[in-house]
Amino acid sequence: MKAGSFAIAAFLAGVLGAAAPVAAQTPINVSYQVTIHGIPLQIADDKNWWTEIGLKPGDMTSFAAGAQQIAAVASKSWDVGLMGGPPALLGASRFNVQTVLILVDDSRANGVVAKGDQAAAIVANPVAALKGREYLVPANSTADYAAQSCFRKWGLQPGDVKAVNIAPGALVDAFKSSNVPIGAIWAPHFLRMETQAGGKLVCTGQDGGATVTANLVVRDDYLKSNMDTVARFTAMYLRALDFMKKNKAETLVAMKRFYDKGGVVLSPSEMDAEYATRDYFDLAQQVALFDRSKGPSKLDDIHNRLAEFFKAAGTIPAVLDPKTYVNPDVLAYIEKDAKLKAFAEGK
Repeated sequence: MKAGSFAIAAFLAGVLGAAAPVAAQTPINVSYQVTIHGIPLQIADDKNWWTEIGLKPGDMTSFAAGAQQIAAVASKSWDVGLMGGPPALLGASRFNVQTVLILVDDSRANGVVAKGDQAAAIVANPVAALKGREYLVPANSTADYAAQSCFRKWGLQPGDVKAVNIAPGALVDAFKSSNVPIGAIWAPHFLRMETQAGGKLVCTGQDGGATVTANLVVRDDYLKSNMDTVARFTAMYLRALDFMKKNKAETLVAMKRFYDKGGVVLSPSEMDAEYATRDYFDLAQQVALFDRSKGPSKLDDIHNRLAEFFKAAGTIPAVLDPKTYVNPDVLAYIEKDAKLKAFAEGK
């Protein structure tokens, strides 16, 4: 068995609990990371929604990062993938993978943290406090996208604050031991910057006007021949999102179970931050985000801005037309199917 991959039985017994497979169910291969984006898989398994929707987990493959997920597209080892916005853009650029759903809005989960004794001065006059200084950040990340949006809002020009590239896992210690006044990272790391390094969150991506999404993507060739299967999986995921939005306590229980089995250790306060810093969209909100009836959709604009940033960073070669990869067809399919729509809405 390859590293990171689980056969159906092992997956059901290990990563997402037990749910007896049914012969009539359609298997679907899913790639994911052990992050909040995978919690709906745990919830769906706990609630036996795979069986109800006529699906069963096929090969469930966990990856350490989105770039690795995208590299695996060519092997066709997965059909649908749960990932952040940047790898979804990379996948669209390299393999024409299609974004069919927003998993969560991560805009409030990416932020800038200042040293506690400098936070007030930074908030009062960011230009005076930060011009010519440095900031810690994982290069070419959504955290940097959020940080640079905050800098623009504060009146700082490109290059006024110099980025110091550092891995996410090393950022807290570096922030604690250095004289760098600010760092940019995502939850739960920025909570650790506050609790372990005396920092203070001074700006989020949402504050700076940067929308950061995580996406459900599908291999283009798979979607063309398996629309109904993808629609059922998407409806199941939407039902789990609706459950998460309405049931915080049970979601945190599912989160702990999922993280424990995936080897991710978070404190109760960190899990709470994981949940609280995300926004969750129901079916009607998703449809509105993808709607092009009056011109480019809201999601088209979001992805264009994100793509421009990552093109400038060298992550992707060009800014693609969102119409080539931001795909509303799956949501439209669900909307037209009364049973699927009701299932997605938790009815």
